[in-house]
Amino acid sequence: MSMKILFQPIRRPIRGLGLAAALSVSLAGGAQAQTRSMTPEDVLAMRGVSDPQIAPDGQRVVYVVSQSDLKENASNADLWLIGTAAGPAIKLTNSPKNDNRPRWSPDSRRIAFVSAREERGQVWIISPNGGEAERVTNHKTLMSDFVWSPDGTRISFTSTPTPKAGDGGRSDIQILDVASGKLTRLLAHAGSDASAKWSPDSRRIAFLMGAPDRVATGQNKLMVVSALGGTPTEVAPGFQYQPNPLGWSPDGSTVYFTAGVRTTSQLFAVSAGGGSPTTLTNVEGVLGSVTFSRSGLAAFTLSDPQRPAEVHLTKGFQPFQPVRMTETNPQVKELALGRHEVIRWKSTDGREIEGIIYYPTDYQAGRRYPTMAMIHGGPSGVWTQSFPASWGNYAHTWAAKGWLVFYPNIRGSSGYGEEFLLSNVRDWGGGDYIDIQTGLDELVRRGLADPARMGQSGWSYGGYMTAWTLTQTDRFKAVMVGAGLTNMYSMYSTNDLQTTLEEYFGGEPWDSLDAYTRASAMTYIKQAKTPTLIMHGEQDTRVPIGQAQELYMGLRKNNVPATLVFYPRQGHGIAEPRLQLDKMKREYAFFAKWVLGEAEKPIAPAVP
Repeated sequence: MSMKILFQPIRRPIRGLGLAAALSVSLAGGAQAQTRSMTPEDVLAMRGVSDPQIAPDGQRVVYVVSQSDLKENASNADLWLIGTAAGPAIKLTNSPKNDNRPRWSPDSRRIAFVSAREERGQVWIISPNGGEAERVTNHKTLMSDFVWSPDGTRISFTSTPTPKAGDGGRSDIQILDVASGKLTRLLAHAGSDASAKWSPDSRRIAFLMGAPDRVATGQNKLMVVSALGGTPTEVAPGFQYQPNPLGWSPDGSTVYFTAGVRTTSQLFAVSAGGGSPTTLTNVEGVLGSVTFSRSGLAAFTLSDPQRPAEVHLTKGFQPFQPVRMTETNPQVKELALGRHEVIRWKSTDGREIEGIIYYPTDYQAGRRYPTMAMIHGGPSGVWTQSFPASWGNYAHTWAAKGWLVFYPNIRGSSGYGEEFLLSNVRDWGGGDYIDIQTGLDELVRRGLADPARMGQSGWSYGGYMTAWTLTQTDRFKAVMVGAGLTNMYSMYSTNDLQTTLEEYFGGEPWDSLDAYTRASAMTYIKQAKTPTLIMHGEQDTRVPIGQAQELYMGLRKNNVPATLVFYPRQGHGIAEPRLQLDKMKREYAFFAKWVLGEAEKPIAPAVP
């Protein structure tokens, strides 16, 4: 079935809020004329909207707009402002470097944000009325999060102790006195402490605490601690999902937070003294970055598979009546999009698995379609009901070409509770692999997927799972392994994040040799038969290029058709827009050749 939104959109301003200029929206459906198919160029033309922050006085919202520039071969993010009562959106910053994480001062007269316009990740301050920004920090390591104190005199922030990737799980909360520049560490805790939020009276801080022995696995806990330090209190004990702290009620009695719930995200409230959270929304989509004014007006983003994220406002949540304030991507109205459906099936051990499918735009009941299985990274990533518009997730372009697209949330995914999250520890290539296969079996059983025309693609852990898959089955006509792990033993000693592998495999490879060997695709390379496209960033330190080279050599030595593509200057992902475009086009052309039998089309080089 198609997606439904369970809240009531409104077509008039919220009484008393003066939202006369707000755009009305119906997320449950629409009658817009959709005249053309979505292309990879359309994917890159999408502008991302994120991190809306409403001013404490409720008058304005600052948010981030990011976009790609094919001509300049670069991406950038700037801050935008929009009034909650009237007026168009206004671009506040125009830096060639990314400006992110805007945060209002308590008096609504200043906006602090993170920018690398002079050096990496420093905090700057700008007036919402315009003018030049001023840098206020000069910290040596990466700054991941910060927040104003309620009196506007201090900023607290988290900065990992070193630039090493493995130290990301040891972040600390520090208090910065703006006047003196003095830094004070809040807690002596070996695990990660992040996402700090001041209480209205400046006496407490809400934050996320990670277990010191589970840097890469497991969920963080929502905690509250005195601003003077001491023993923190867990405020949502027993909560099934991963909380993300957002803010406090004006009287300091309640902490609001979002959490991923299966393929959606929802807003929750819990007593600051601890208790059972109350669910405030029931959205079949993705709700993010909720912030509140002193009067209770909330700003946030909403998106779903048919509509990109936009800034919304609401006065309350019972009932939840969002008003859309921005229209950043009006061109979406022109695009014919594939409808989607959340599906569930049972794996061989009886565990329920969930995923999302996108139907071909010209879908006709009773017909079977070529099917592409897309495997997410992580392995703790998750496919959600958000708009797919990135170089690694562009379902609507496949749907436009007549494909059924399958996004399985296999065991180990986020959004399904900690037990599910940890269910692939010491079992990579086991139950998670079976979850994919049983999901495809279900699509065949339903008469949707053509078993003779299937492909699989994935990046990072998705690349690992795809490399593993091509050595375990020949049901696919072609696969794409993106930045994939293929030899877990050599991977351990050459990458920049050994902690993750130690936690998932139970130790270092020389002490857990059987676990590392059993889960390596290269162990079974002689079983591979499937034509394979391998894509990898040339400067990837997370999954070094040797992983791609080992797979390519193993396939070629065993007479399996294989193509290896290294993207120059790229790390673990693909950052340059021209190379992102090349990836999407080259990937589709490969599957069109091997799955559909179409003549191979040459792909022009993306850059000289």
